[in-house]
Amino acid sequence: MSSLNLSNYSMNDLIPLVETQLEKEGFTVSVLANRVDGVKKTGIFSSEKVTIFLEDYIGLCLVKIRGNSIACVHLAEYLKSLPPKTPKTQSETIIKEREVIKIPCPYCRALVSLADGKCPNCGAYVKG
Repeated sequence: MSSLNLSNYSMNDLIPLVETQLEKEGFTVSVLANRVDGVKKTGIFSSEKVTIFLEDYIGLCLVKIRGNSIACVHLAEYLKSLPPKTPKTQSETIIKEREVIKIPCPYCRALVSLADGKCPNCGAYVKG
């Protein structure tokens, strides 16, 4: 079994990459939680199996590759060749849009926001 530490990658980043790479090698792939299994028929009664375990840690993902095929070597080389991933430093800004409802003031007919509750024109209190 070989192990790799990939900095700033997570399981969610690596599972699709591992899956695609194994499919290119001719494997039928199944994913279950943090495990990727690949099976490739090599003959009538024989097959080749590869199992990859992925474990997330702070700032890295540990990848354990189990199997005795050349595909394991190719997969390890592919994962080692991935470009370094920079950690996310920018925070996402979530913008929520809200609707402002305005009604006419019962005294002066100016439009008043229900959130304000007070007419900007005449100063009357408005209830919605």
